[in-house]
Amino acid sequence: MLRVASVVFFCLFAFGLGQLPPSENFDHNTILDNNGDVRLWWKFNATYITFELQGKTTGWVGLGFSPGGGMANADIYVGWVANGVANVTDRHGEDSNAFPPLDGEQNVETLGGLEESGWTRVKFVRPITACDSDDMTITSNTMRVIYALGSTDGPDIQYHGATNRGTRSLIVLTYANDGQQPPAGETTSNFDLLNDNFAVPAVDTYYNCRVLEIPPAINTPQHIVQIEGVVQTGNEAHVHHILLYECPVSVNGSSLGVDNRCYDGSPPEHLQCTQLLAAWAIGSSAFVFPNHVGFPIGNADSPKFVLMETHYDNPTLKNDIVDSSGLKITYTPQLRQHDAGVILVGHIVSPFAHLIPPNTETFEDYSECGPRCLTDAIGAANVTSVNAFAVLLHSHLLGRSLELKHVRNGTELEPIASDNNYDFNYQETRTLPQEVTIKPDDSLQMLCNYNSKGRSNVTYGGFGTYQEMCVSFLYYYPKIQLTDCTSTPDFGVILGYYLGITNVSVTGQLGPYSTLESIVVTEPPELAGLTVMEIVNAISWNETVADEFSMFLQAIPHSQQCYPVDLKLPAFTFNLTKTLQPYVAPTPNCSQNTETTTMTTTTTMAATTTSITTTSSATLLRFSPVVQMCFTLMLLVTSFFV
Repeated sequence: MLRVASVVFFCLFAFGLGQLPPSENFDHNTILDNNGDVRLWWKFNATYITFELQGKTTGWVGLGFSPGGGMANADIYVGWVANGVANVTDRHGEDSNAFPPLDGEQNVETLGGLEESGWTRVKFVRPITACDSDDMTITSNTMRVIYALGSTDGPDIQYHGATNRGTRSLIVLTYANDGQQPPAGETTSNFDLLNDNFAVPAVDTYYNCRVLEIPPAINTPQHIVQIEGVVQTGNEAHVHHILLYECPVSVNGSSLGVDNRCYDGSPPEHLQCTQLLAAWAIGSSAFVFPNHVGFPIGNADSPKFVLMETHYDNPTLKNDIVDSSGLKITYTPQLRQHDAGVILVGHIVSPFAHLIPPNTETFEDYSECGPRCLTDAIGAANVTSVNAFAVLLHSHLLGRSLELKHVRNGTELEPIASDNNYDFNYQETRTLPQEVTIKPDDSLQMLCNYNSKGRSNVTYGGFGTYQEMCVSFLYYYPKIQLTDCTSTPDFGVILGYYLGITNVSVTGQLGPYSTLESIVVTEPPELAGLTVMEIVNAISWNETVADEFSMFLQAIPHSQQCYPVDLKLPAFTFNLTKTLQPYVAPTPNCSQNTETTTMTTTTTMAATTTSITTTSSATLLRFSPVVQMCFTLMLLVTSFFV
């Protein structure tokens, strides 16, 4: 009886008192608002996407996709259940946040709905590609999703009010399975790696580094299969991202539990922990590894200690932030087929040669992980290639679009990952739709497109939120001894050929937190005494000058940082790989969406998009097995006590 009661408690906890469970097992789900009153489930195939939207109301529920985060020019869907019948309408926002009229063409099919216990749920399907000017194509970019609740049923929907609405960023076409089931028979355990009541300094940006111990009980080979951020309640606005690095077996934990500002006077142990193990960023959900891949721990040569780097964002300079955030690591003793690794690809984090002109709408910045580095690292591992399966794209506030390009023999292949609508406050590790094979002679080019409108001075690279980065964290297998493959334009060439500087002196000691203000010109005489920062800010920047500077940076030599743990390959200079044949994305085909008016009968989705009815027995048959189990057990328990 105790076991049955426990299951019943689980069911109540999982679905809430009054919340409606989903009608089936969806691949993805999220809570759209801060109170848990608006929930979204979805799945998709190559042609159509099915949504199930649930809101805490007995009126209408709305979902939309917006170019700017408001109702203006948004693609909107409004649904309700009246007298047991579900309705979903296709609408669009006009040039303001006014009432959204119906589209002339209703590119949506209602699949069912349910109103019960103060909640309304509607289910509908639409084409992924928009062929109607009032609709928006669902893409793999970060999308601005809008939502709202109303107190009355349609079709004459009433205003939602000032509080029953919201906006959030979401990657809709991601292939990560939020509900992915582990392989049959796999058992898992977990442990936390956390900061310990760390008092965040009253500065706008702070990177805290802390050595932590892998639980000693993990002394046999295991695989990490899930990584999840653990953010202390109340600190969500301040914990921006967390990186986890392996420490070599030579590290003995002498600085265990000691907090230190990263990269600045760090203990010697910190400098040895360079092999990237995991990356989490603001907005990320749990990252679940594919079922054939895991990150190795517990081996004789596996790390006993890790270095956790936490980026704190504190723009208002608060002095009372105390934090114990970190990561939850899930692992299994059932080893999977492949060991995974992570490579940092992109622009070396530096204030010197990463320069973004001010007040420009578009500025392209290129960096590269070149063939020489990949050839040496892959060859040293005695493998012929590696396979990428996931990517986290990362820049700061100016980033608008990010792309990890893939070039082979001068031909640009389909990008490994891209996001043309990047949101600094929502960064998700995305599983790739297909694994990408990377060969020794390939080139991985990181492209960031920045918008610096509103800034009056040059923005330089660095760790601060108002400085910039342009990197990606590439998850791959089999694991090789390569953790950092980044580049930067030659700073000396920028000084001499672009700025006309022939000699400089340095004030203080250069380090990762230095700026161009610490470099003072000594020659030529007409520039002597000025800092490099003053000189670059004195340039009359405009879109044309910025474009010319971007092309200059692409043409000059780059310094390659290729940091394998064992190879110790020194930095070297090279020229960015030239693309002889650029990649051309296929043109979306609208004809496949208009050949039939019944969407659910034209794809394999038909079998799983059965309408939801309001008859309890029929609804139960269409719920997922877990939901069916919960309802059945609760009915049994109820009959037991009657």
